Amino acid sequence: MLDTLDRLVVDWSDLHKARAQTHEILTALAEDKEALALLLERAREEEDLFDKCEHHKLLDKLVIYDALDRGFRIRVHVSTDDHRDRPHDHRFTFTSLIVRGQYKHVRHELVGDPDEAGIPRDAQDDFDAVPTGLRVVPRFVTHEQEGNCYTLHHSEIHTTYTTPNTVSLFLRGPAEKERSLITERETGRVWWRFGEDKEKEARRGSKRISQEYFTELTGRLRSMEVL
Repeated sequence: MLDTLDRLVVDWSDLHKARAQTHEILTALAEDKEALALLLERAREEEDLFDKCEHHKLLDKLVIYDALDRGFRIRVHVSTDDHRDRPHDHRFTFTSLIVRGQYKHVRHELVGDPDEAGIPRDAQDDFDAVPTGLRVVPRFVTHEQEGNCYTLHHSEIHTTYTTPNTVSLFLRGPAEKERSLITERETGRVWWRFGEDKEKEARRGSKRISQEYFTELTGRLRSMEVL
């Protein structure tokens, strides 16, 4: 499996081909628990990978393989118990495979122009977000079960409502835009999500995880038989 990853090149310009290719890779990785465990252990030991692992309100992200120069980065996502209605897009196209748990997946239509909505450029988190006239309208709902795999284009707005301890393998492509949009339906607030090179230092620091928390997460993955 690791040799396959080391040779892999993903071309997202052909979305149909990339969808099939990344689905196959993630499925094979989910089935190879030894390789997945090895990648997680390597992520703990390699500073460049460990520094990319993050804790968020809705999920934890563990970066286990980084090859954006060849078109992909792989993460393990572990959902938290916090669930919020936050429709958003991504700076990149990605494929996600649910390896444990399930969630409701809602795709939306954005009504309004974010560039004309008056969102401060430095609004990078919910505490400094602002209400705007932007609206997100639910258009399509699926219920993703264990084993389901889908690819989402970077232009799409979506929300996921996960069950606790839902685990996904997430393979993303290179960033195709500078920032993505985060909205919060309950309050109407909107803010931006930037790549790590343009984030505020306070935000970067708030997401960092400790070695102890990484150990706790990998222990949970073993108890859930993901590893």
